[in-house]
Amino acid sequence: MNAQTVSPTANQQQLIFILIFILAFSAVFIAYAAVTGMFEVTNTGYVKAVGVQVYLDEACTNEASSIDWGYLSPGETSTRTVYVRNNGTVPMILSHIVQNWNPADAKNYITFSWDGENKVVNASEVVAVNLSLSVAENITGIESFSFELVIIGTET
Repeated sequence: MNAQTVSPTANQQQLIFILIFILAFSAVFIAYAAVTGMFEVTNTGYVKAVGVQVYLDEACTNEASSIDWGYLSPGETSTRTVYVRNNGTVPMILSHIVQNWNPADAKNYITFSWDGENKVVNASEVVAVNLSLSVAENITGIESFSFELVIIGTET
């Protein structure tokens, strides 16, 4: 039995070239993603309320004890709406504290903001408040995190 050498056809050579190009491009993309920090972070924000109650729905049936921000990529901002109810008999002015970051370094790359600061909530009133979380482009080394958001209602 004689062994024959089979040469690839021009079409087969083109296909081989295309496959090598795709593999090389994929390797470069993966290396770029690793170097530039292209990754997503998961997180949960825990919510405490002082003087008011915070809900996930406008009907105030689902109290907000935590907020799942989902997966966030570098440079991305995510916004969630919550509803703050004043069950008291006097107006309350809203403020907040963000604390207990885990890991502690997360606060250097992730910024919390909201549109509820100094907002007045009258007695028995419910107001919508937007919470936003922004992840810095240069975030590194953080794949998941958590923090505690305290929403405070103080009598006016």
